[in-house]
Amino acid sequence: MFGYVIPDKDNMLIKDFNVFQAFYCGLCKALHETGSEVTRFCTNYDVTFYSVLMHEITKTPVKFERKLCVYNGRKKVIVEPDELSKKMADLAVLLVYYNIKDDVADGKELRAPLAWRLYLRKRKAAKNMPKIDALMRERFGLLARLEKEKCDSIDRVADTFASLMRDITRELIREDEESKLTKYTESNEQLVEPTKAKQTAEGCEDEESKLSKFAESNEQIVESTKAKQTVEDCEEETKSLTEDEKRDIDDFCYNLGRLVYLADAVDDVEKDSKKGTYNVLLLNYGECAKKADYLVKNADELSFLLKSTYNKMVGAYNRMNVNMYEGVLSNTVYLGIEMQIGRLLKGDEKCQITRL
Repeated sequence: MFGYVIPDKDNMLIKDFNVFQAFYCGLCKALHETGSEVTRFCTNYDVTFYSVLMHEITKTPVKFERKLCVYNGRKKVIVEPDELSKKMADLAVLLVYYNIKDDVADGKELRAPLAWRLYLRKRKAAKNMPKIDALMRERFGLLARLEKEKCDSIDRVADTFASLMRDITRELIREDEESKLTKYTESNEQLVEPTKAKQTAEGCEDEESKLSKFAESNEQIVESTKAKQTVEDCEEETKSLTEDEKRDIDDFCYNLGRLVYLADAVDDVEKDSKKGTYNVLLLNYGECAKKADYLVKNADELSFLLKSTYNKMVGAYNRMNVNMYEGVLSNTVYLGIEMQIGRLLKGDEKCQITRL
């Protein structure tokens, strides 16, 4: 289920491409720092986009640094891994792990060794993000049951991954708000009462014997002012999202997850038909002897499935407050994903991937 959420490099401003590349390389770096060289293969464009999205939603600024790339031997500008980036690394590992397990259950036994090599890092990610790991186990387990039952409801099957993306985002937002609230509380406790310090300073006489006391009191006033400024900054950071904002984010992430599932089903329709593996589209529109003919025969239905979901996602995105990383996100939402939908419906052998 990877390779569908990518930017349109040809129509991307250089500054936006550099930001996306820095997030991509930063994810790779975070995966190495929190795991090993093996976990670098979990780096992908879909999670990179999601990392940019979460930094936007939580209004988290990033720092850039130059690091040597172990694969091409050149220094690259990357996003310095922060706490949210490390969570994205954990998320990438969990998504890849459960996706591999799902593939193995579908008969792709050759991918099993990848899951074994990733297992220890997956346990670490599950320990760091127990609620999100529980969500993935539940939804991928539900998907496996629906596949076993040969469920022919497109909405019901696609809802497993759609609701997963929505609920993961909800949990990450909740954790971010709790973290900022804790930071605000700690800063508030450190606030020195300005009036008390000021009264102490005013009570000092201009005598040489009391100059030191006056200086100490004056320093208290300065420190108190700095602490107050810190609290005011934290108050700004701790402003929670409104219910309308959260609803728009829910709609966007839900339809993004639904679109990814449907795109993967369209992409694999011929392969699944030949191997006899589950694909909800085959149960609704019949077997696929040749992909090109199948797409022509069911063009209206498949186009409606993908484009109606895409339009709902775009509608939600239009209502969201996006400004920090708008260039990267808008290029991917308006151009990149639409480009992938067009390629899928034309029957391209494989969705092309932008190489960074």
